[in-house]
Amino acid sequence: MKIQLSFIIILFLSAPVCSAISQNILSDERIKIDSIIIRGNEITEDFIILRELNFKAGDSIDSETIDYNRERVFSLGLFSFVDLFIEEDSSSVKLIIDLKESWYIYPIPFLNIRNKQVKQTSYGISLLYKNFRGRNETLQAMVAFGYDPFYFFSYTNPLIFENPDIEFSSSIIYQKPINKSVRAEIIAGESFDYIAASGMVSAGRRLNNFNQVYVYAGYSYVEAPIDNYLGIMASNSNIDRSLLLGVSYVFDTRDLKQFPGRGVLLKGEITNKGLGNASINYNILKIDLREYFTLLNFFTLKWKFAHRHTFGEKVPLYDYSFLGFEDYIRGYRNFREDGNNMLFTSVEANMPLFKDYNLSFKLPLLPKRLTSARIAMYLNLFFDSAALYDNRQEFGFRNFRSGYGFGLVLLVLPFNAIRFEYAFNDFGKGEFLIGSGFSF
Repeated sequence: MKIQLSFIIILFLSAPVCSAISQNILSDERIKIDSIIIRGNEITEDFIILRELNFKAGDSIDSETIDYNRERVFSLGLFSFVDLFIEEDSSSVKLIIDLKESWYIYPIPFLNIRNKQVKQTSYGISLLYKNFRGRNETLQAMVAFGYDPFYFFSYTNPLIFENPDIEFSSSIIYQKPINKSVRAEIIAGESFDYIAASGMVSAGRRLNNFNQVYVYAGYSYVEAPIDNYLGIMASNSNIDRSLLLGVSYVFDTRDLKQFPGRGVLLKGEITNKGLGNASINYNILKIDLREYFTLLNFFTLKWKFAHRHTFGEKVPLYDYSFLGFEDYIRGYRNFREDGNNMLFTSVEANMPLFKDYNLSFKLPLLPKRLTSARIAMYLNLFFDSAALYDNRQEFGFRNFRSGYGFGLVLLVLPFNAIRFEYAFNDFGKGEFLIGSGFSF
């Protein structure tokens, strides 16, 4: 079993004040609004909030529209509280967006223990600075030591130009990643770590609230410090240097992006590696489709289908698809497997024990923005199934491994989630999983 903790500190040392998030008092009848007024955004610019709405002043809206857009604004991850409601007087109808801003600068320590072995422990810290100019820009610096060390820095600006609506991001990383490929370890005759560095820049165009397209370019350096590198690397040496170029498309209608109750997410991406290098030329295609439903205003159902396909003259083993690391089947957490391609499916049902409560309490020396959050707790049932296969391999249902189980999910928004799950594999063997983040 692997215990993976990438944490958020939540202290319940004093009696918290909890109250249900106010519900919008609107009938199913549509009401025309004359103006939109935003309250509580001390740092965040108005246009960052307004661009998330799928309506504008002069439009007619109903209670469903208000509920959906409340979650869209909350999905920005900038606020601990969001409410939308109508105020009427004799001359006009106003839509009020009431906000409480979250804390934007915080360190997040993390700990990653693989296979219950102390020698396979990675640890470090992530420093996140969100919304630093009130424009939803994010700076992130991460450093990790131990089993899988790296240094990482990124900058994201979701609206660097307003007309047209252009997003910009950049990142750089230096790392000594462990070899994930079983077959590479067999070829090398030993376990080993790569030395790798890369940089990336990306520009995206937001076509409307639900459609975005991106282009990105970067440089990659990968070194295998071993003697037997043939069959592992893409080039005829133990160092691969390559330029990369890619395009992607995103269709996203989800309401609350961290934990959706309804909507669809579709991502498509293709990357070419080896531009300008005659000895390297291969491609990576990714497709990710997810759908979310709410039944009886109570249960949340969701499913996911993902496909990763690598093809070209010679795909290096470090760019194969892997199970047992970032992607894993619950029930096979530490099972390692690699192949050119991966199919991954998951189905999950969630039942709330409680949801949509505002937690707020005071602690000495800590700002209230850091001790305020929207919390919820869910019971979940899940089923995961995945298969890895090579390009020339005959594919069938025998390639799939599956796991199923149940768990408890604690949401602490806008920060993160903590999951406690028990999963069984195809042979009925169980494992207990603790992790942070959202399953999908």
